Amino acid sequence: MKDNYKIKNLLKAVIVITIASAFMMPGSATFFNVEKEYLEKNMASSGMPGIIYVDDDNTDGPWDGSIDYPYQFIQDGIDNALNGNRVYVFNGTYYENIVIFISIFLEGEDKDSTIINGEGQGTVVKITTDLVTLTGFTIKNSGSSPNNAGISVNSEWNLIKVNNFVDNNYGTRLVKSNNTILYNNFMNNNQHAYDECSNTWNDSSPGGGNFWDGHIGEDDNEDGIIDAPYDITGHSNKDWRPLLHIYGSVINLDTQDVFLTIKSAINDYGTYDGHTIYVKNDVYYEHLVIDKTINLIGENKEKTIIDARGFGNVVKIYYDQVAFSGFTVQHSGSELHNAGMVVDSDENNITENILEYNYHGIILCSSDDNVILGNIIQNNDWNGIYIKHYCNRNTILENTIENNNYAGIAITGSSQNEAYHNNFIGNRHNAYDDSNNIWDDGYPSGGNYWDDYAGKDCDGDGIGDKPYIIPDGINKDRYPLMEPYISTDTIPPYVEIISPQNGLYIMNLRLLHRIIRQRTIIFGRITIEVEASDYQSGIEGVAFYLDNNHNPEETDYIEPYSWTWTRKSFLKHWHVVRAVAIDRAGNYNSDAILVRKYF
Repeated sequence: MKDNYKIKNLLKAVIVITIASAFMMPGSATFFNVEKEYLEKNMASSGMPGIIYVDDDNTDGPWDGSIDYPYQFIQDGIDNALNGNRVYVFNGTYYENIVIFISIFLEGEDKDSTIINGEGQGTVVKITTDLVTLTGFTIKNSGSSPNNAGISVNSEWNLIKVNNFVDNNYGTRLVKSNNTILYNNFMNNNQHAYDECSNTWNDSSPGGGNFWDGHIGEDDNEDGIIDAPYDITGHSNKDWRPLLHIYGSVINLDTQDVFLTIKSAINDYGTYDGHTIYVKNDVYYEHLVIDKTINLIGENKEKTIIDARGFGNVVKIYYDQVAFSGFTVQHSGSELHNAGMVVDSDENNITENILEYNYHGIILCSSDDNVILGNIIQNNDWNGIYIKHYCNRNTILENTIENNNYAGIAITGSSQNEAYHNNFIGNRHNAYDDSNNIWDDGYPSGGNYWDDYAGKDCDGDGIGDKPYIIPDGINKDRYPLMEPYISTDTIPPYVEIISPQNGLYIMNLRLLHRIIRQRTIIFGRITIEVEASDYQSGIEGVAFYLDNNHNPEETDYIEPYSWTWTRKSFLKHWHVVRAVAIDRAGNYNSDAILVRKYF
């Protein structure tokens, strides 16, 4: 009975954060950004005049620039364009040196996956006419001759935005004025930029400029802008607002808006309850206050770092049902009330983080029903976890709590909390508790590993024969573990929504999938079909969620996993469908699709 209760509560605890995995996993559906939304409106009918398509996958032809028969090479798309046309390039690697001699909008599907590679020959992209917009590409591997560049501009009134310039002689080279270069990332070029005229390299405040690797400096006001400008070679031009992080490092996955800091993503008026903010690897010198029900997900807990620079609290959670996962949280202030994370709200999920070199690792203040799961809480100046008065029904499990200077877990004036399957190593005091709390999960599941436990295991079941006494009260771990706890199954299950895919569906019948390639349109009922598997413990079930609802529309426990969506949709047409699979060990994974549904 308790195992079923545990699975149910683990599913509830982690369900909020799992939606991010659908956007981090290759091949998963993603939300459209602003540019793609604009494109979608123009793609309502195939081959609409004004849009020319390029796709390196179309190697056999025919080639006419339509969405069904796109050109294979970017230069062919340019050569067949007229002034004002949009040339849209699908993801791929294009081994070309291109010349833009006509006023067009040249757009890549995704700047990290739409690559123009010059293969070490000449300039990769030349712009020789006015009024060109170029966005959404990685431009790399120019030649090494003195004037070679990722992009050279010999014209005016051009806009170059949201690109990566990598491994070129010059990233960009400009010999005419009145151009604007914004929100690009310059990385590993011999010289990032050359500008002998008068061009604009940054947006006005509160906007930004470009990211220049190797340019370091302070960001005292934590706005994501390095305080010292970046000097452009060739004249007296500067990027007055150089970016501290690679552009695209902080993204609201629900809106696809890009932010310069985590703080600005949280505070933005367009960030609503239920949204997911995804943060890529870097060091973010910020102090966060989370006052919305959001999911804040880091790319890698060892490399996505929030650093308070030795003052204040690193993260404060003031709102209920926040999911916080995938970060290192470090260097809080040294006052008694400072911590890596202060939680003053309920039903939050703090999972898979590292909290280190703070005064306290985590403080709970009048905070109930939180889950603290799978974290490393170490090397803090006082307590690893400090549960203050009136904090009840919190669950602390599968954490490594080590080398904290006072207590691993300290509980004062709070009851009905549970702590089990944690490893307590090298703390001055592994725990103290003056209230009434639970420190084990019963037999044979067991309690916690305590490195100072002196008991024996005569029957060899991995559990100590005598309880571990928790100082300062009446509590005990009745079933202390003899070895550090290791979950037997830590690998998330595989899950993928296999239907519907892109195309038009009428009463579950798929039509026009070669024409409607970028979205899913549904009329009437539709069956959502999912593949899910887990080679270790097996699938417990697949829950189907709609939009930001916290309760599933249905949970299917029997393979093949599916849900038939019959409820009519009259006012709201855009929907997010999520499938969350949980295995029998409590691991989870998810996939999501964005659909448009009528009736």
